[in-house]
Amino acid sequence: MLNPQGDIKNTWCIVMCMRTNIVINDALLHEAMRYTSARTKKALVEEALRTFVEVKARELRAATYKERLQALEPKLSHIRLRQSPGEVLRADRDRL
Repeated sequence: MLNPQGDIKNTWCIVMCMRTNIVINDALLHEAMRYTSARTKKALVEEALRTFVEVKARELRAATYKERLQALEPKLSHIRLRQSPGEVLRADRDRL
């Protein structure tokens, strides 16, 4: 897009939500509704997606724990800390 000076102007568009149609197994949907306070299918799917993201983020933090600890130790070796880097990362890992 060109502005009045003839320069190209960047236009940013942020998508906040997207309407979609999905086919969901009815038996699975009804079983999932037994375990939640969600009253609608939309609320159930949103809760399931939030839970999925939380679980995967926790798995990633746990999987990269050793690498993060090894990366922190040289950087913090000259600093006197109240907690060791391992204790800090364990607290982060166990936070949820």
